[in-house]
Amino acid sequence: MKGNPIVRDSVPDLRSLAPVPALLARLGGELAAFARRADGTRAPVRVARAPGRLDVMGGVADYTGSLVCEMPLARAAAVALAARDDRDVQVFSFNLLDEHKPFTARMSLDALAAASAESLGRDFAADPQRLWAAYLVGCLFVLHEQKYVDLRDPRVTGIDLALLSDVPPGAGISSSAAITVATMLALVDHFGLRDRIDGMALAALCQQVENRIAGAPCGIMDQATAALGTPGELFRLLCQPHQLLDPLPLPPGVRVVGVDTGVRHWVSGGQYGRTRAAAFMGHRLILDRMRKMGRINGKELVGDPLDGYLANLPLQDYKDFFRPYLPAVLSGAQFVAEFGATVDPVSRVEADADYAVQTATDHHVHDAERVRNFVKFIEKANALTPGTPERSKYLDMAGHLMYASHVSYTRDALLGAPEADVMVDLVRKMERTAKFYGARITGAGQGGTVAVLCAEGDRTDSGLADLMAEYTRQTGKTPTLFAGTSPGAWWTGTAVV
Repeated sequence: MKGNPIVRDSVPDLRSLAPVPALLARLGGELAAFARRADGTRAPVRVARAPGRLDVMGGVADYTGSLVCEMPLARAAAVALAARDDRDVQVFSFNLLDEHKPFTARMSLDALAAASAESLGRDFAADPQRLWAAYLVGCLFVLHEQKYVDLRDPRVTGIDLALLSDVPPGAGISSSAAITVATMLALVDHFGLRDRIDGMALAALCQQVENRIAGAPCGIMDQATAALGTPGELFRLLCQPHQLLDPLPLPPGVRVVGVDTGVRHWVSGGQYGRTRAAAFMGHRLILDRMRKMGRINGKELVGDPLDGYLANLPLQDYKDFFRPYLPAVLSGAQFVAEFGATVDPVSRVEADADYAVQTATDHHVHDAERVRNFVKFIEKANALTPGTPERSKYLDMAGHLMYASHVSYTRDALLGAPEADVMVDLVRKMERTAKFYGARITGAGQGGTVAVLCAEGDRTDSGLADLMAEYTRQTGKTPTLFAGTSPGAWWTGTAVV
């Protein structure tokens, strides 16, 4: 990111941002013993907070190297940390499993140091009541594994971690990234690691927690936004692997909001993993075709001309030279027998599964192009006077790229949801009356939240209320509006209370 986009004096006090006050209040209630030493005194409590995010454009194309655009939300996860007298790590969750009862998981630092990512992941996955703890304990494990902290050192004392989040799990606004980033930042400051770990390094560590311990094959965009997002601007990341670009301001009078469909989705779900694997299978087949062709338009094809990223394949070249050679469906067994593994260390090609290689590749190549054009249209709208027809034209063009991305999620990536289709169709029908510009399913799809590009003001607020009421009438589900924005965790830092 070019320079610090946050003016320090403009950063709100962390302790005033939700849900930090609620977490501190509950620590004095249900967990009054939190941070209590054996001698009866109270250890200092360090608090961190990280926002959820709204995936405006880019979505699942992050792992194939696309540009992504995200907005940090007002909804966030808060984590409190306190040192213990012993050498145990104990984690508490106030509301991931039961809104009214804290849940606890505990293990020794020695056992954590002796574990592997694989064994730790298996242990948490085996008990659904403890799976949430993988996101917190996993942060401490990764810091040890990457040699930032030696948990075998007897001078390292145990830690209590307490979590309260108002980012609903399964809503597609990255509750897991908010939790891991808040936890990791609390640990980084607790161990005094800021001189060794910057905001992007922190996001990369959190991605390892999700990929290798929690079992979610996600890219890095969500963790990066939760750490480094700036309020009211689109966080831009070129995922090759994680090149930060300047944040993109939305035009005056324009915002993005999220509307939760009420349909839960999970990144660790089977279809997300199959779509990801199919895209990387397509990448591998395209490289094979490139080697056989030797040249395109007079240019010699050597090694991987895509530099490891499917998003670097020009759309027209894809249509002309490669798409016709991709199979509609390819069995995992056939792919492994002919090509071995994909270029992606996270994806697993299952021998007994079939993969829609052509359409998965279609989605990723086309969506990378859509995001690039979306940014161009927003930039053009930013340069024009509010209320002019030309500005409205570019906003409409940006919004219609969101519609196209949504259709591709269902038709090509196979990650759609009927309820999300209802929501997006309603946005289309209400465009003129409510000043909506476009909408799409977000994140890993299969439900969750729909992002809406729209105007600010009473007219649009009324339109959003009508949208949600009509959605309930048609589906029987109660939607939730995610409006508002807040800074990423890196900018607010941690506070000792």
